[in-house]
Amino acid sequence: MALVKMVQQYSAAGMVKSPAARLMLVRLAAKLAEEDPGLKKPMLQLLDGWLRDKSELVNIEAAKAICDLPDVPDAEITQAIHVLQLFLTSPRAVTKFAAIRILHNFASFKPDAVRQCNPDIESLISNSNRSIATFAITTLLKTGNESSVDRLMKQISGFMADITDEFKVTIVEAIRTLCLKFPSKQAGMLSFLSGVLRDEGGYEFKRSVVESIFDLIKFVPESREDGKKISFCAFQSRTDNVQLSHTFASSSRTASLTSLPSESCISSVPRVPRPHNPPSTFATSTTEWSWRMRLSALLL
Repeated sequence: MALVKMVQQYSAAGMVKSPAARLMLVRLAAKLAEEDPGLKKPMLQLLDGWLRDKSELVNIEAAKAICDLPDVPDAEITQAIHVLQLFLTSPRAVTKFAAIRILHNFASFKPDAVRQCNPDIESLISNSNRSIATFAITTLLKTGNESSVDRLMKQISGFMADITDEFKVTIVEAIRTLCLKFPSKQAGMLSFLSGVLRDEGGYEFKRSVVESIFDLIKFVPESREDGKKISFCAFQSRTDNVQLSHTFASSSRTASLTSLPSESCISSVPRVPRPHNPPSTFATSTTEWSWRMRLSALLL
């Protein structure tokens, strides 16, 4: 109760001069609203007032708090989204990044609420800051319609090589969701995923691509035949990552693709030279090597 009174007392206009201190009040109000349903309405009123604070820092934190709270009335959500939309055109890169990141996360739960921002988000695709551009495209993937998918996929392909693995994983996860949302676009998405699988990247990025491909094969029947034809063999012949080999095997079992081909089919696949003295991190066991060869033959 003392904390509630403190927040209400110091939330009055002009009471606290420091933007950082007002930001802490925003976080306290959000925490109180989350922990006590009885305080949700008065705390939401305070958060709504902070949306019109003279500090961008406080505005963004208040909008984020409203978007993160469960079961918020549509009127409150609309106001928070409107504030974030205004910040998308800010001349400051850090402000744009903060706004698009919040919208990106919120679009995973309520894409319809974010769709009104699409015109401003599209203008960020060509932003020189690749972090902002990545969040802009993945947000549009969540909020866009079927007719915009092909255009967005072409734009994504243009800068995949210029971003870090962390953002590559974000894009792949968005595409995975899009695959299930628009099954008719599975051919283009499958082609994109199989292409980036051959690009350079770390284990987490490759794992997300493999799992996305197998999810597409599993949940979109139309993609099953094309998915089985994707040549993982070339990629497998270049990798000795044990973790990734396990990912291939476990994903294929999940997608019900583990019925092994005949020995004649396996023997027709080009053999991958096995190193004579491989390092300990390589997949050297007979079982692991057999899995790799059989999986490659299966997916051809």
